[in-house]
Amino acid sequence: MVNTSELDRTEKIGITLPGSILKRMDKVRGDIPSSTFIKRAIEQLLRKEAK
Repeated sequence: MVNTSELDRTEKIGITLPGSILKRMDKVRGDIPSSTFIKRAIEQLLRKEAK
């Protein structure tokens, strides 16, 4: 898994998600923080698209 490097500055963003997606995400992510779960999901999608 590719982690954010120290040179890659982290920026805060606000997103709005439907409650149904949040409930599904909470069931799947377990004890992983939401922000980490979403970041990993986006990284996986971008890696998949880059192929």
